[in-house]
Amino acid sequence: MWARRLLRSLRAAPIVAALIAAHGDSRGEPAPADPPFMVVDLHVDLPWQVHFKGRSAALTEGHATLAGLVAGGYGGIVFPIYLPDSAHKDGSHIEDADAVFATIESLIAQHPLFLPLTARAAEPGRIASFLSIEGGGAFAADIPQIDRFIARGLRLVSPCHGKNSPLSSSATGARVDHGLTPLGKEFCERVYAHGALVDVSHVSDAAFADIAAIARAHGAPVVATHSNARAVAKQPRNLTDDQLRVIRDTGGVAGINLHAPFVNGSNEATVADVVAQVEHMVAVAGIDHVAVGSDFDGGIKVPEGLEDAAALPRLAAALRARGMSYDHVLQIFSLNALRVLGWRGGKQGAPDGG
Repeated sequence: MWARRLLRSLRAAPIVAALIAAHGDSRGEPAPADPPFMVVDLHVDLPWQVHFKGRSAALTEGHATLAGLVAGGYGGIVFPIYLPDSAHKDGSHIEDADAVFATIESLIAQHPLFLPLTARAAEPGRIASFLSIEGGGAFAADIPQIDRFIARGLRLVSPCHGKNSPLSSSATGARVDHGLTPLGKEFCERVYAHGALVDVSHVSDAAFADIAAIARAHGAPVVATHSNARAVAKQPRNLTDDQLRVIRDTGGVAGINLHAPFVNGSNEATVADVVAQVEHMVAVAGIDHVAVGSDFDGGIKVPEGLEDAAALPRLAAALRARGMSYDHVLQIFSLNALRVLGWRGGKQGAPDGG
């Protein structure tokens, strides 16, 4: 069943198929030593740092420098268009999304390391670029505007961020008695219908349930780009075990977030703490449904030993040392993310019969 779904996704998204081919998949081919693991990271906040925080576009500082991405084995990266709740007195505007999109295009154009958003073929030594929107409440003002972002390569969009939005209640917002608003339901329906996915990482539990129901109706995977397990670190931004099972049942993924409070509930974490999160999420959701969503450069408190993108091979080594197979680590580091990034809706996104 999963093989058929994956093949359908790959036909719909050539860059995804090309990434797998370019970096290799060693299934059934044991080797004396592990080849490097390709990383496809579902959430790296470089655009926020450059657009809003004044970081140099040279990308020589922070968690995800150009050199660090190469050293860490990155083959794909999702650039979020983060729309801060505080962008204006009345929140963020759709025009802000256009401005951050322009920043992302400029970064990609400046650095040959990144493949364009429109690329349909992978190239050795280059990183495939994908696009998301984090905090999409601005689109309540004109929901059809999301269509043109999807047409330009948007793969994922969250309907809120740290505060409740006109589309959805937030995991960290003021307590309200609703999940998605009526506008939020219309918005999510439109996102799925146009072949993109809704990101549940910042939404409330009630909104998660609403989104899951809409996703199922569209045969779509439920995706949390950068959230951990609440059973391990009791944070509202993390996922309950029941939510992890929903992600499993819809063919989705949850991306491991490296922010220490989301890893172990404190301000300090280690590689071992991240491994504990991974192992719990795999035990509950299954190996097909855990990915990497580092949240690098998102103002996070990084674990000791995983201070930047270049350190991700340490996490792979720690998982291997705990007995996880090469193939399973490869799934977590890239293949699971590529599966959902390849979803395009329609018949190819519908569940298999039987």
